[in-house]
Amino acid sequence: MTANPASTRLASRRRARPGAFTLVELVVSLVILSILMVGMGGALLLSSQAVPGADSRITRLSESAGIADQFAAEVTYAISVTELTPTAITFTVADRDSDGTPETIRYAWSGTAGDPLTRRYNGGSVVDLVEDVVTVNLLYDLRTITEQPPDEIKESAEIVLACHELLTGPADYAITEKDWIGQYFLPSLPAEATAWKVTRVLFMAREHGAAKGITAVQLRKATNPGLPSSTILGEQLMAESDLGSDYAWQEFAFGDVSGLAPAEGLCLVLVNNKKDTDLADAQYDGGGGAGLLTTSSGESGWSSDSQHALQYYVYGTAITTVTPPPEVKNWLRSVMISIQLDSDPTTRVKTAARVLNEPEVTP
Repeated sequence: MTANPASTRLASRRRARPGAFTLVELVVSLVILSILMVGMGGALLLSSQAVPGADSRITRLSESAGIADQFAAEVTYAISVTELTPTAITFTVADRDSDGTPETIRYAWSGTAGDPLTRRYNGGSVVDLVEDVVTVNLLYDLRTITEQPPDEIKESAEIVLACHELLTGPADYAITEKDWIGQYFLPSLPAEATAWKVTRVLFMAREHGAAKGITAVQLRKATNPGLPSSTILGEQLMAESDLGSDYAWQEFAFGDVSGLAPAEGLCLVLVNNKKDTDLADAQYDGGGGAGLLTTSSGESGWSSDSQHALQYYVYGTAITTVTPPPEVKNWLRSVMISIQLDSDPTTRVKTAARVLNEPEVTP
């Protein structure tokens, strides 16, 4: 069968036609491209607007969150704490620079809106972590123990506990084998005294006779009527050979006579120690005073004289017992950290740090 010449020519022209767009195709393509460009431009605009600026809420929120996390990370390993307030904390952490000394860190905010939150490391320069802080609030979980310290015993300086020196009628008393003399006294103490002790006593004495006697100078407990008991709290010896022919103050120390109750009186007595006819002379006030003790029959014959007194001084100290106030001790268990950098309260960041070592809070 013979091919149609016209069909053959048409097919040849179609094969020889170049790959070009028609006008209609070009117009449609431009419209589509314009739509795509507008869409891409809008997407880029939206994307650029979605990126937060330096002062945006999201940026500030992220900034405060980072600072709170740093704060919490450091305080977690605190080993001692010396300052705890709602806006500041000072603590130490273990040695970081191998110098054998713990590192001291302080976070602080002044409490005034707009001031920075600062950090100081080992006494160096104060560094602003973030500016324009609206509020910082630190809350602490403490383990608290109240302890009662032991009472404090305080001893006064030496004072005159009792004395009688003014003589309205000087008189002599010869101390012999059985003729003894003494003085009952109550101490004059501060109102707050809880006890007292004797440090030394003085009285006027002189030699009598051959100056070979020895007198026992004793402090004794007193019986209810104010007479000497047999309980000797302290004793010193007075050799007559050490006395002069004229009256002079004789001084004897009694440092071991202590722990006496405030209302407890004592007896100072001068008694025979070495048997002799004459031991010494003691001077007393024959015209006044009270509390003079005498006996003419030795130990069993003491009597009290309310009209006369030995010339004497008793020195000592007052003891005061002070009960200190209870001591409250705190150990830091955790810190709640709240930071806000924007006036919008929804920008406030809160975090908590568990303090692993639970250090004691010390001033």
